[in-house]
Parts: sequence; structure tokens; C-alpha cells
Amino acid sequence: MPQDDLASLENAVLQQGPRGAVLIGASVSPDKRYGATLTFLQSANYLMDDVFERGEHGWEQFTGGSGGGISWSLIDEDSERGVLRYGDEAPSDASVAIVSYQGQESRVPVRHGHFLFVAWQTSDDETPMLVGFE
Repeated sequence: MPQDDLASLENAVLQQGPRGAVLIGASVSPDKRYGATLTFLQSANYLMDDVFERGEHGWEQFTGGSGGGISWSLIDEDSERGVLRYGDEAPSDASVAIVSYQGQESRVPVRHGHFLFVAWQTSDDETPMLVGFE
């Protein structure tokens, strides 16, 4: 994925989000049409989990809400596939979270004491599991 897609999503999220929000993680779908993010509003100790769709005027919110835990959103009604997000807190000394999903382990960065794992084009019938931290 070109860095431009991820960078444009991250910039849009921070511009549209509340003042003081910091980005925990972001991912762009393989077709580059959708983006998933987790932001943290430190002043309120509040996580925001959002899915964006790339529109005519840039990234626009598709769905979202309070973050943390496991969320799944339908993005393709024809195939009943969606985007799975798993975000949570991490120990203060952690730099990587290891998440197991569909028989594979993924290493995701820890930022601002939290992590975000994203799986695209997936159903909601399997749950990711936190393996540990490094």
C-alpha cells in the first residue's frame, strides 16, 4: 500500500477529530476505499474507533463509536464481508502487541499505551485473541 493512502487517512482523522486526539493506529483496505482508525482523546481517557470511506472530497466517516475491544462493521453487503478492529490498552513498557487471528499471529505497534489490530474482508464469526506484548 502506498504510504500516501495511509498518510492521507491519518491526516484526515487528526484534522476531523477533537482537539488533542492522538492516533493509535490506522489501516487502509486492500481496495483503498476504506480506512480504519483508533484514536485516543487523552483529556477524557476515551478511545474512538472509526471506519472511513474515501469519497469525492477525501476521507469521510462511514461508521464509528467508542473504541477499545472488538468491533466489526459490514462494508460489502454482497459478500457479507467487513472490517474487524481490535484495540485495547497495553502495558507501559510494551512496544508491540501480538494478536492471533485466523491461525496467524500479527505484531502491531503500541502507541500511547494502546494497540490496534485490523483485518479486512472478513466475517464476524472468528474472534481475535491477544497473545502477549513485547
